[in-house]
Amino acid sequence: MKFPKFYFVILALFTGVLQAQEFNAAKADSIVNAGIQAQAYPGAQLLVFKKGQVVHHKSYGYHTYDSLVQVKDHHLYDLASVTKILAGTLSFMKVYEQGGIDLNTPVKTYFERLKNTNKQNSTLKEILSHSAGWQPYIAHQTTLKRKSGRYKKRGVSLEQSAKYPTAVYDNLYAHKDYKKLIYKRIAKTKLRKKGEYLYSGLWFFLLPEWIEKRTGQPFSSFLSDSFYTPLGADRLGFLPLKTFSKEEIVPTEVDAFFRNDLVQGWVHDEAAALMGGVSGNAGLFGNAESIAKVLEMLFNGGTYQNRSYLKKSTIDLFTQKAYPNQTNRRGLGFDKPDFLLEQTYPSKSLSPQSYGHTGFTGTFVWVDPVYETFIVFLTNRVYPSRSQRGLYQLGIRSKLVELSIALP
Repeated sequence: MKFPKFYFVILALFTGVLQAQEFNAAKADSIVNAGIQAQAYPGAQLLVFKKGQVVHHKSYGYHTYDSLVQVKDHHLYDLASVTKILAGTLSFMKVYEQGGIDLNTPVKTYFERLKNTNKQNSTLKEILSHSAGWQPYIAHQTTLKRKSGRYKKRGVSLEQSAKYPTAVYDNLYAHKDYKKLIYKRIAKTKLRKKGEYLYSGLWFFLLPEWIEKRTGQPFSSFLSDSFYTPLGADRLGFLPLKTFSKEEIVPTEVDAFFRNDLVQGWVHDEAAALMGGVSGNAGLFGNAESIAKVLEMLFNGGTYQNRSYLKKSTIDLFTQKAYPNQTNRRGLGFDKPDFLLEQTYPSKSLSPQSYGHTGFTGTFVWVDPVYETFIVFLTNRVYPSRSQRGLYQLGIRSKLVELSIALP
């Protein structure tokens, strides 16, 4: 049977539309592998969700540049500050829904440790949007070693005992009162100008203790019972060495100052390590698949597989700009795109309604409800050193976001 020419033209156009609707996996591979070849990171996991389904899920490269252990989909990454939204903010949202919390009330009303401090009148809205003027971070590890390189006994010990019960690393233990010292240091830090955007993780160190007092459950248990376990996010949590083998956990930095070893299975963030590895600021480990379940729940307005976890109104409140008429881009806990920068962060293609967070170790999650997509990109860009900045210089995350949005 002979077909007219216009039939083949229509067929070609139709085939082209079908191909355009498919995720460009080859392009994604090219972007991620370019980062590996440039030694921006030795390996990665990438998951892209679009219009109701996962359209790409793949692992790349190796744990380290010696190419001995290949990254697998089930392997865990240190999420660093992505912990702030997938643990810290998430837990606070749940407690917020239970009532009795006014975001515009001075924080001293809820956090007793901040009473009679210079931070007592900061509101939760200001703190969560990083506009309370709080100092960004405290590098506690710099106070724990002598000039000779030996540890100061008042802080940490090479042997575990009743006086030094908290494991910080293999054969390194924190003093039983060190957590209280962290709280005191946070309370005593100076304030910068209130109202201006200044990213700070200090409040998130106070959150686990507060969650436990408020709910009667340890921070990690509350998160697991409220979210991770029912979601089926079985590879998302704190202290991964208690559950998984070290071989399943991607290492981070070769720490030449504090731990004097390759950090693997222990949280990279030193302050979180001194908290025992559990903090609202850092300490969460996970793989792309488990993280995606939490993001899909948020994307769906608080529901996942017909079970409700949060109200849509709560998610909308926390993921929108806290101060829409100001230059501060932040939501409540969640990061937002910044279109005012010379190089738009994290991508010029995102909608203003999108939200997510980045992590110091090289992790990135972002949800865009307008384009019906979210992305999980996990790397250990701090290997072998935190000075590695290729991930940022190559614009890897922006390219991947734009690729996911380009999909119809």
